[in-house]
Amino acid sequence: MNQLYRALHMPPGRLLRKLTGEKEIYTIAVRPVPTAEGADPLPALGGAPYTQLPGREGFWYADPLLYRRNGARYLFAEAMDLAAGKGRIEVCHLLDNGTTEGWQVALEEDFHLSFPTVFDWNGETWMIPESGNDHSLRLYRCKNFPTEWELVQRFGDQGELCDAILVDRTPDALTLLCSETNPENQLYVRWRRFTLRKTVPAPEPLPGTEPPEPSGEPFQLLPDEAFNLQHREFDLTSRNAGPLFVLGEQVIHPTQVSTTVDYGVYLQFSARRGSSEVPMCAALPAAVRIQGLDPKDMIGIHTYCRDDHLEIIDARYLAKVKTNS
Repeated sequence: MNQLYRALHMPPGRLLRKLTGEKEIYTIAVRPVPTAEGADPLPALGGAPYTQLPGREGFWYADPLLYRRNGARYLFAEAMDLAAGKGRIEVCHLLDNGTTEGWQVALEEDFHLSFPTVFDWNGETWMIPESGNDHSLRLYRCKNFPTEWELVQRFGDQGELCDAILVDRTPDALTLLCSETNPENQLYVRWRRFTLRKTVPAPEPLPGTEPPEPSGEPFQLLPDEAFNLQHREFDLTSRNAGPLFVLGEQVIHPTQVSTTVDYGVYLQFSARRGSSEVPMCAALPAAVRIQGLDPKDMIGIHTYCRDDHLEIIDARYLAKVKTNS
């Protein structure tokens, strides 16, 4: 969006801090799932503060997404290289006590990568990161877990898709829910649902006709017109903030909420009811405590994921940073 417009509508205190050299950066933080009496099971109220995960100099970390393998917990995330100005995907082994064994580079391209959705399908491990800067959706297969991945197929798209999550999977197909950004103002998004399926063999040609040329591609990406999303208006809320998860007997969908001048300000949690969703609660920066971060520095909560033991968020805050230039 127009940066001058954003600056003119920014809170004066934040604008002053940015004019004096502070940057908006992210951190990933973790805590045990709240179990105390009166604590909210989602990060809107109560529970212990979050603890920041260590990063590396010259980078900030965002878009944490969990993946389980052979009983171990791995956290994939965007690592933003401040000097290069683009993100790559890194991974760490995250223990039950919320500590890590250090970050490793998992996937890097010449363009920005973020929001790494990692999942198992048909006996193999796959990743769909956000690659909207490439105007594509990309499917990677793991060659050597967790740090070697190969591109299986690139699906070009005229728009810019972001933050893909899995809604359903069968042996033959995946159902993906993404967001498409408005090219005139990327704070505005709308849902796009796709079916990614194995390429269906062409039928036998009729007698006397030429057989169609084979596509040569293993998969097809098909827009889901039945979901009626192509003509939906852009808004500030139709963006995933992490994978679907189960809480009690409900499937919960975390989403990001932006404002007309600010990206990823807070989280909205909704319970799925068939093809619709019912809002449950929101998590605002003012309600989330992170050890080592002054609450007045926090300006956004952007992504959320969890399992039975831990819940993980990222937070956007103001700070002076060094770059490895």
